[in-house]
Amino acid sequence: MRGTTAERRSFIRVPFKSEVRVETGGTLIRADGALDISMNGIRVPYAGPVRERARCQVTIVLQPPPVEVTIRAAGRIIRSEAGSLAVELTELDPDSYNHLRRLILNNAREPDQAEQEFESHWGIRRQQ
Repeated sequence: MRGTTAERRSFIRVPFKSEVRVETGGTLIRADGALDISMNGIRVPYAGPVRERARCQVTIVLQPPPVEVTIRAAGRIIRSEAGSLAVELTELDPDSYNHLRRLILNNAREPDQAEQEFESHWGIRRQQ
């Protein structure tokens, strides 16, 4: 039997408000904020149809233009429930990884726990 969702998670999740764009299969999903975000996943409000397991591109706008700062990631839609869409982040460039890491640390209730999680992982994957 598999553990609970919280037991299977590798990273803590934090609430976060900023523009999020998810592009998949020619569809652009825009949200005014994430329900929560972690180092390897994001959940956004969305009620439309979407194909689970579909590959996608995620853009999180940290600072809008003219000097736009974003987190960009490749991902995979892992769940679509009533009112929300969950995406597993599968690839981040180094700048996006560092922005996301700082975002998590700045919004975590327990930054020390978040730091320990970072140390037990190689990037966004658990060390073997």
